Amino acid sequence: EGLGSTALIINEFGEIGIDNLLVETAIENTLLLENGCICCSLRGDLIDTICDLFAKVRNEQIPQFSRILIETTGLADPGPIINSIQSDKAVIDRCLVDRVITVVDGVQGKAQTSKFEEAMFQIVQADIGLISKSDLISSDHLNQLRNFLHQINPTLIIEVVENGRIDPALLFSDLVKSPSYPILEEHGNRHKSHHDTAHEIESRHNDIASWSLVYEKPLDEVKLRDWLSMIYSLRPYALLRMKGIIKLSNSDRPMFLEAVGNVVGPPKWLERWPNGKEETQLVLIFKGLSEEALTKSFHKYVLS
Repeated sequence: EGLGSTALIINEFGEIGIDNLLVETAIENTLLLENGCICCSLRGDLIDTICDLFAKVRNEQIPQFSRILIETTGLADPGPIINSIQSDKAVIDRCLVDRVITVVDGVQGKAQTSKFEEAMFQIVQADIGLISKSDLISSDHLNQLRNFLHQINPTLIIEVVENGRIDPALLFSDLVKSPSYPILEEHGNRHKSHHDTAHEIESRHNDIASWSLVYEKPLDEVKLRDWLSMIYSLRPYALLRMKGIIKLSNSDRPMFLEAVGNVVGPPKWLERWPNGKEETQLVLIFKGLSEEALTKSFHKYVLS
Protein backbone atom coordinates (compact mmCIF):
# COMPACT_ATOMS: atom_id res chain seq x y z
CA GLU A 1 0.00 0.00 0.00
CA GLY A 2 1.36 3.40 -0.99
CA LEU A 3 3.99 1.85 -3.29
CA GLY A 4 2.04 1.93 -6.53
CA SER A 5 4.07 2.68 -9.66
CA THR A 6 7.24 1.47 -7.92
CA ALA A 7 9.92 -0.90 -9.20
CA LEU A 8 11.89 -2.74 -6.50
CA ILE A 9 15.50 -3.98 -6.75
CA ILE A 10 16.69 -6.17 -3.86
CA ASN A 11 20.42 -6.76 -3.37
CA GLU A 12 21.53 -9.88 -1.47
CA PHE A 13 25.16 -10.34 -0.35
CA GLY A 14 24.94 -14.13 -0.24
CA GLU A 15 24.45 -16.66 -3.00
CA ILE A 16 20.83 -17.37 -2.01
CA GLY A 17 18.20 -14.64 -2.08
CA ILE A 18 15.95 -14.60 0.98
CA ASP A 19 14.67 -11.04 1.35
CA ASN A 20 12.79 -11.11 -1.94
CA LEU A 21 10.85 -14.15 -0.66
CA LEU A 22 9.82 -12.27 2.48
CA VAL A 23 8.55 -9.09 0.79
CA GLU A 24 4.80 -9.02 1.21
CA THR A 25 3.84 -6.65 -1.56
CA ALA A 26 1.84 -6.37 -4.74
CA ILE A 27 4.82 -4.82 -6.57
CA GLU A 28 5.12 -6.70 -9.86
CA ASN A 29 8.41 -5.03 -10.80
CA THR A 30 10.69 -6.83 -8.32
CA LEU A 31 14.19 -7.94 -9.35
CA LEU A 32 16.91 -9.67 -7.30
CA LEU A 33 20.65 -8.93 -7.41
CA GLU A 34 22.49 -11.61 -5.45
CA ASN A 35 25.96 -12.85 -4.47
CA GLY A 36 27.65 -9.48 -3.99
CA CYS A 37 27.17 -5.90 -2.85
CA ILE A 38 26.07 -3.25 -5.34
CA CYS A 39 28.31 -0.58 -3.84
CA CYS A 40 31.39 -2.47 -5.08
CA SER A 41 31.37 -5.71 -7.10
CA LEU A 42 27.86 -5.43 -8.56
CA ARG A 43 27.67 -1.78 -9.60
CA GLY A 44 27.69 -2.70 -13.28
CA ASP A 45 24.96 -5.27 -12.63
CA LEU A 46 22.86 -2.56 -10.95
CA ILE A 47 23.01 -0.34 -14.03
CA ASP A 48 22.16 -3.33 -16.23
CA THR A 49 19.21 -4.16 -13.96
CA ILE A 50 17.86 -0.61 -14.14
CA CYS A 51 18.17 -0.66 -17.93
CA ASP A 52 16.43 -4.05 -17.97
CA LEU A 53 13.49 -2.56 -16.06
CA PHE A 54 13.01 0.12 -18.71
CA ALA A 55 13.34 -2.48 -21.47
CA LYS A 56 10.66 -4.65 -19.86
CA VAL A 57 8.31 -1.65 -19.79
CA ARG A 58 8.92 -0.99 -23.49
CA ASN A 59 8.20 -4.66 -24.23
CA GLU A 60 5.05 -4.49 -22.07
CA GLN A 61 6.38 -7.24 -19.80
CA ILE A 62 5.87 -5.13 -16.66
CA PRO A 63 3.74 -2.07 -15.88
CA GLN A 64 5.04 1.47 -16.22
CA PHE A 65 6.74 2.79 -13.07
CA SER A 66 7.72 6.24 -11.83
CA ARG A 67 10.02 5.26 -8.96
CA ILE A 68 12.78 2.69 -8.40
CA LEU A 69 13.34 1.55 -4.83
CA ILE A 70 16.74 -0.10 -4.29
CA GLU A 71 17.11 -2.22 -1.16
CA THR A 72 20.84 -2.68 -0.63
CA THR A 73 22.69 -5.05 1.67
CA GLY A 74 23.45 -3.97 5.22
CA LEU A 75 27.11 -3.66 4.16
CA ALA A 76 26.52 -1.10 1.41
CA ASP A 77 28.15 2.32 1.19
CA PRO A 78 25.58 4.59 -0.54
CA GLY A 79 28.22 6.88 -2.11
CA PRO A 80 29.46 4.62 -4.95
CA ILE A 81 25.88 3.60 -5.79
CA ILE A 82 24.78 7.22 -6.12
CA ASN A 83 27.87 8.01 -8.16
CA SER A 84 27.07 5.18 -10.60
CA ILE A 85 23.47 6.27 -11.12
CA GLN A 86 24.37 9.93 -11.53
CA SER A 87 27.32 9.38 -13.87
CA ASP A 88 26.58 6.30 -16.00
CA LYS A 89 25.46 7.36 -19.49
CA ALA A 90 22.99 4.49 -19.70
CA VAL A 91 20.78 5.86 -16.91
CA ILE A 92 21.86 9.45 -16.23
CA ASP A 93 19.02 10.89 -18.35
CA ARG A 94 16.48 8.39 -17.04
CA CYS A 95 16.99 8.47 -13.27
CA LEU A 96 17.53 11.01 -10.54
CA VAL A 97 18.65 9.94 -7.07
CA ASP A 98 16.01 11.38 -4.78
CA ARG A 99 17.05 10.25 -1.29
CA VAL A 100 18.94 7.73 0.83
CA ILE A 101 17.06 5.91 3.60
CA THR A 102 18.79 3.83 6.27
CA VAL A 103 17.39 1.59 8.98
CA VAL A 104 18.87 1.85 12.48
CA ASP A 105 18.29 -1.00 14.93
CA GLY A 106 16.47 0.48 17.93
CA VAL A 107 18.07 -2.00 20.32
CA GLN A 108 21.63 -2.31 18.99
CA GLY A 109 21.93 0.71 16.70
CA LYS A 110 24.31 2.75 18.84
CA ALA A 111 26.65 -0.18 19.48
CA GLN A 112 26.59 -1.26 15.80
CA THR A 113 27.31 2.25 14.58
CA SER A 114 30.26 2.63 16.94
CA LYS A 115 31.67 -0.77 15.92
CA PHE A 116 31.07 -0.93 12.18
CA GLU A 117 32.24 1.80 9.81
CA GLU A 118 29.64 0.75 7.21
CA ALA A 119 26.83 1.64 9.61
CA MET A 120 28.42 5.02 10.29
CA PHE A 121 28.71 5.79 6.56
CA GLN A 122 25.08 4.84 5.98
CA ILE A 123 23.90 7.27 8.67
CA VAL A 124 26.24 10.01 7.46
CA GLN A 125 24.99 9.78 3.86
CA ALA A 126 21.29 9.23 4.60
CA ASP A 127 18.44 11.70 4.25
CA ILE A 128 16.04 9.65 6.39
CA GLY A 129 16.81 7.34 9.29
CA LEU A 130 14.24 4.73 10.32
CA ILE A 131 14.52 3.46 13.89
CA SER A 132 13.28 -0.13 14.02
CA LYS A 133 12.14 -2.24 16.99
CA SER A 134 10.78 0.81 18.78
CA ASP A 135 8.34 -1.44 20.64
CA LEU A 136 11.32 -3.13 22.36
CA ILE A 137 12.92 0.02 23.80
CA SER A 138 11.93 2.69 26.30
CA SER A 139 11.14 6.29 25.38
CA ASP A 140 14.37 7.39 27.09
CA HIS A 141 16.40 4.92 25.02
CA LEU A 142 14.65 6.16 21.87
CA ASN A 143 15.42 9.81 22.67
CA GLN A 144 19.06 8.97 23.40
CA LEU A 145 19.32 7.18 20.06
CA ARG A 146 17.77 10.16 18.26
CA ASN A 147 20.32 12.49 19.83
CA PHE A 148 23.14 10.10 18.97
CA LEU A 149 22.08 9.99 15.30
CA HIS A 150 21.74 13.77 15.09
CA GLN A 151 25.24 14.17 16.49
CA ILE A 152 26.51 12.11 13.55
CA ASN A 153 24.23 13.65 10.90
CA PRO A 154 22.52 16.86 12.03
CA THR A 155 20.30 16.96 8.93
CA LEU A 156 18.94 13.42 9.31
CA ILE A 157 15.15 13.15 9.29
CA ILE A 158 14.31 10.48 11.85
CA GLU A 159 11.13 8.41 11.75
CA VAL A 160 10.13 5.52 14.00
CA VAL A 161 9.03 2.13 12.67
CA GLU A 162 6.31 0.60 14.82
CA ASN A 163 5.88 -3.17 14.60
CA GLY A 164 7.56 -3.22 11.21
CA ARG A 165 5.18 -0.68 9.69
CA ILE A 166 5.68 2.87 8.45
CA ASP A 167 3.59 5.17 6.30
CA PRO A 168 5.13 5.29 2.77
CA ALA A 169 4.15 8.96 2.61
CA LEU A 170 6.82 9.65 5.26
CA LEU A 171 9.43 8.07 3.01
CA PHE A 172 8.56 9.56 -0.36
CA SER A 173 7.12 13.02 0.35
CA ASP A 174 9.01 16.29 -0.10
CA LEU A 175 11.92 16.11 2.36
CA VAL A 176 12.25 19.83 2.96
CA LYS A 177 8.52 20.15 3.65
CA SER A 178 8.63 17.28 6.14
CA PRO A 179 7.51 18.25 9.66
CA SER A 180 10.49 16.23 10.89
CA TYR A 181 13.01 18.31 8.92
CA PRO A 182 15.69 19.11 11.51
CA ILE A 183 16.66 22.60 12.65
CA LEU A 184 20.39 22.76 13.19
CA GLU A 185 20.13 25.13 16.12
CA GLU A 186 18.35 22.43 18.10
CA HIS A 187 21.28 20.01 17.94
CA GLY A 188 24.68 20.21 19.55
CA ASN A 189 26.48 22.97 21.41
CA ARG A 190 26.74 26.20 19.47
CA HIS A 191 30.06 28.00 19.32
CA LYS A 192 29.53 31.68 18.71
CA SER A 193 32.04 33.22 16.35
CA HIS A 194 33.20 36.81 16.07
CA HIS A 195 30.26 37.33 13.71
CA ASP A 196 27.23 38.02 15.87
CA THR A 197 24.86 35.80 13.92
CA ALA A 198 27.11 32.88 12.92
CA HIS A 199 27.22 29.64 14.87
CA GLU A 200 29.44 26.66 14.12
CA ILE A 201 28.35 23.33 15.60
CA GLU A 202 31.01 20.64 15.75
CA SER A 203 30.63 16.94 16.47
CA ARG A 204 33.11 14.06 16.16
CA HIS A 205 32.70 10.27 16.26
CA ASN A 206 35.97 8.38 15.85
CA ASP A 207 37.52 9.74 12.63
CA ILE A 208 34.23 11.10 11.27
CA ALA A 209 33.26 14.64 12.17
CA SER A 210 30.60 17.15 11.20
CA TRP A 211 30.73 20.92 10.87
CA SER A 212 27.43 22.80 10.84
CA LEU A 213 26.82 26.47 10.23
CA VAL A 214 23.80 28.59 11.13
CA TYR A 215 24.10 32.09 9.67
CA GLU A 216 21.41 34.76 9.47
CA LYS A 217 22.96 37.20 7.00
CA PRO A 218 22.88 36.52 3.23
CA LEU A 219 25.93 34.91 1.66
CA ASP A 220 27.68 35.75 -1.58
CA GLU A 221 26.88 32.89 -3.98
CA VAL A 222 30.12 33.15 -5.97
CA LYS A 223 32.27 33.09 -2.81
CA LEU A 224 30.35 30.13 -1.41
CA ARG A 225 30.63 28.12 -4.64
CA ASP A 226 34.35 28.91 -4.93
CA TRP A 227 34.90 27.79 -1.32
CA LEU A 228 33.06 24.51 -1.83
CA SER A 229 34.87 23.91 -5.14
CA MET A 230 38.20 24.48 -3.40
CA ILE A 231 37.40 21.93 -0.68
CA TYR A 232 36.13 19.31 -3.12
CA SER A 233 39.15 19.85 -5.38
CA LEU A 234 41.77 19.62 -2.62
CA ARG A 235 40.16 16.86 -0.53
CA PRO A 236 37.55 15.10 -2.69
CA TYR A 237 37.53 11.85 -0.72
CA ALA A 238 37.49 13.46 2.72
CA LEU A 239 33.96 14.82 2.35
CA LEU A 240 31.26 12.24 3.01
CA ARG A 241 28.12 14.41 3.00
CA MET A 242 27.12 18.00 2.39
CA LYS A 243 23.66 19.47 2.75
CA GLY A 244 22.57 23.06 3.05
CA ILE A 245 19.72 25.54 2.77
CA ILE A 246 21.42 28.76 1.73
CA LYS A 247 20.38 32.39 2.13
CA LEU A 248 21.96 34.36 -0.72
CA SER A 249 22.42 38.05 -1.32
CA ASN A 250 21.22 37.79 -4.93
CA SER A 251 17.92 35.96 -4.32
CA ASP A 252 14.95 36.04 -1.97
CA ARG A 253 14.44 32.29 -2.40
CA PRO A 254 16.43 29.67 -0.46
CA MET A 255 18.85 27.54 -2.42
CA PHE A 256 19.16 23.85 -1.50
CA LEU A 257 22.55 22.16 -1.95
CA GLU A 258 23.57 18.58 -1.26
CA ALA A 259 26.28 16.08 -2.06
CA VAL A 260 27.03 12.46 -1.18
CA GLY A 261 30.73 11.71 -1.25
CA ASN A 262 32.28 13.76 -4.03
CA VAL A 263 29.09 13.69 -6.12
CA VAL A 264 27.55 17.17 -5.91
CA GLY A 265 23.96 17.48 -7.06
CA PRO A 266 22.63 20.50 -8.96
CA PRO A 267 21.27 23.33 -6.78
CA LYS A 268 17.52 23.49 -6.21
CA TRP A 269 15.56 26.66 -5.58
CA LEU A 270 12.91 26.25 -2.89
CA GLU A 271 9.59 28.09 -2.84
CA ARG A 272 9.68 28.75 0.90
CA TRP A 273 11.97 28.70 3.93
CA PRO A 274 11.72 25.44 5.94
CA ASN A 275 10.40 26.06 9.44
CA GLY A 276 9.95 29.73 8.52
CA LYS A 277 13.60 30.53 9.34
CA GLU A 278 15.31 32.77 6.79
CA GLU A 279 18.89 31.72 7.47
CA THR A 280 21.67 29.58 6.07
CA GLN A 281 21.91 26.09 7.52
CA LEU A 282 24.90 24.23 6.12
CA VAL A 283 26.34 20.85 7.17
CA LEU A 284 29.57 19.18 6.09
CA ILE A 285 30.38 15.65 7.30
CA PHE A 286 33.91 14.48 6.66
CA LYS A 287 36.78 12.21 7.59
CA GLY A 288 40.34 13.37 8.14
CA LEU A 289 39.70 17.12 8.08
CA SER A 290 40.04 19.71 10.83
CA GLU A 291 36.89 21.50 12.00
CA GLU A 292 39.04 24.46 12.98
CA ALA A 293 40.56 24.66 9.50
CA LEU A 294 37.09 24.55 7.90
CA THR A 295 35.86 27.34 10.16
CA LYS A 296 38.89 29.54 9.40
CA SER A 297 38.64 28.96 5.66
CA PHE A 298 34.90 29.69 5.64
CA HIS A 299 35.43 32.99 7.44
CA LYS A 300 38.35 33.86 5.18
CA TYR A 301 36.90 32.96 1.78
CA VAL A 302 33.14 33.35 2.25
CA LEU A 303 32.46 35.83 5.02
CA SER A 304 35.33 38.27 4.46
